[in-house]
Amino acid sequence: MLKMMDQRKRLILKQIVDQYIRSGEPVSSQTLLEEYGLGVSSATVRNEMHDLEEQGYIKKPYSSSGRIPTEKGYRFFVDWLLELSELGKQEQHAITEYYRFPRQEVERLFRNTAFLLANITGLVGFVLPPRLAGTRLERITLARLGPEQLLVILVSNLGLIESQVITAQFTAAELEEIGALLNARLGGKPFSEIAREIRHFFEEEEGSWIEPALKNSFEVLGEVIAREGQRRLYIEGLLSILEHADGGDWLGVIRLLGDEQRFTEFLCQVGREGEITALIGTENHLPELHRCSIVAMGYGYSGVLGALGPIRMDYSKAFSATRYVGNRLQTILTAAERSATYEEVSE
Repeated sequence: MLKMMDQRKRLILKQIVDQYIRSGEPVSSQTLLEEYGLGVSSATVRNEMHDLEEQGYIKKPYSSSGRIPTEKGYRFFVDWLLELSELGKQEQHAITEYYRFPRQEVERLFRNTAFLLANITGLVGFVLPPRLAGTRLERITLARLGPEQLLVILVSNLGLIESQVITAQFTAAELEEIGALLNARLGGKPFSEIAREIRHFFEEEEGSWIEPALKNSFEVLGEVIAREGQRRLYIEGLLSILEHADGGDWLGVIRLLGDEQRFTEFLCQVGREGEITALIGTENHLPELHRCSIVAMGYGYSGVLGALGPIRMDYSKAFSATRYVGNRLQTILTAAERSATYEEVSE
């Protein structure tokens, strides 16, 4: 359909969508002539707008008004922007500075990344971290916080640091032995394999004598992995939804974002590695999102990030921020993985 549209109609449609996103007001032929200087008569612009309306790209919200884009019109605009959007140099520098330190605590890294997306776009920023099962254990560190509290720190091959506090009673000597056993036996293995090994260990050894240190080691790591079995979803910028709540009911959107499992399943379906995906209004199969648009990107390792907002959003900013942050995060994780692999081979 885009190839069949002549150049002037394409230009007018892009300008209608751009103007409506910026102003929120129906766009008239006179506004287009004044704002963009098309170099044609007002009658020509009106005829072109009439044709675009008949083709379903724009519509009148009420009689004797200007036009606003339909979902079909937004889709045209979005497809055009995908190849053109680029983040400003100042924002690129800010993001680069933010990611200067590759080894970061998992929650802080991804929560701050979601905040970064929300701050740049003015929309809801979201980040779905990599699956734990798809990464490898680089090392584990244990530290006693109190008589019954144990801090377990896992460092993955991606340079991500995961920490959990669990209830356990061990002496300093026992903790040292447990840590040494876990690192010697499980270091470098995928977490998916570690989970199977722990499960099989207890199934096979049930009812028989088990070396206390080994049993304690597997119990500690097994509890941490079990807690991380549910992927966490990081969302920032929820107040932006209320700012765009133009009299409509956005409660369903807020409830959906609070349903981590359901929204995570949705993101896993739309996030393609290295690609920007934009879903506009009813293109989203979840009914709660029919008044929204989502821009998402898979940044590798089954991770997804992006921005969510009203259909009348700044798509250029959403695309450029999602692409730049996604590529940057993927580069950092890939570099960390290669570094961990190199160190392993060197040893």
